[in-house]
Amino acid sequence: MARAELSDLPAALAAALAALPRVSLAHTPTPLEFCRRLSRALGDAEVWIKRDDCTGLAFGGNKARQLEFTLGEAVHQGADCVIQGAASQSNHCRQCAAACARLGLACYLVLVRDARAEPVQGNLLLDHVLGAQITWVEGPLRESLDDAKLALAERLRQEGRRPYAIVGDRGRALSALGYVNAFLELWAQLEVHSLRPDAVYVCSAGATGAGLRLAARLFGDPFRIVSIAPIRWEYDAREAMARAANLAAAELGIPMHLTRDDFHLDEGYVGPGYGQISPEARAAIELTARTEGILLD
Repeated sequence: MARAELSDLPAALAAALAALPRVSLAHTPTPLEFCRRLSRALGDAEVWIKRDDCTGLAFGGNKARQLEFTLGEAVHQGADCVIQGAASQSNHCRQCAAACARLGLACYLVLVRDARAEPVQGNLLLDHVLGAQITWVEGPLRESLDDAKLALAERLRQEGRRPYAIVGDRGRALSALGYVNAFLELWAQLEVHSLRPDAVYVCSAGATGAGLRLAARLFGDPFRIVSIAPIRWEYDAREAMARAANLAAAELGIPMHLTRDDFHLDEGYVGPGYGQISPEARAAIELTARTEGILLD
């Protein structure tokens, strides 16, 4: 995709995205809503929310957009099964299991046996309901989980299967494309409402933030993209996000060189650990629920 004038950029970017392997999974566009009572409660902010909890795939969430491109490649390559993995209550794994069910692919999940692995409830229960086959690994959630996913892929190949594993930089880059597309959606909605925000905040230390940051740079950085990390990775998350954004740009035929310094990643809200709610997070969940009727994760 050649560089385009700003007025031509949305159409050019949409065309570049449409040329890539993709499957339809998410209910889009998701609404952009003004949070009137939440804004009043906060007192010094006008808060709008992009309702990606309404993407429609097994209770919704941001991963439906990402899976359109990772599973798009899986289908394009002729895979008959997909491998993903994360913590025992992973939203990504829950939506991956649902997407595989919709597409007729077997789903294999490599999950960390963490403190929420028993009893079987929440997302883990849904993984079972959706038909995923689960392999457990011991130890903390870390990048080396990819090694277990790749080992499973090799065993499945030896059994005559055609596995596709969502791993590493490739997985993050394709996933980031989902949020380049989401930015296009958001841009059109901002135009309709004559809005130009000071910042867009997103809960991400990976592909979602990478895709939004890439798209914002393509549009001339009209506002800040602030990623709020849900986890502190053992690797340099900002460097990984920059790689994902640059690889996603390459998929679109765009020369791009973002560096870690181009990413605003705030790790100050992680709390005691991944998936462990802090008092401040509980207060934010309750405030949003009681002012807007919106449930945050």
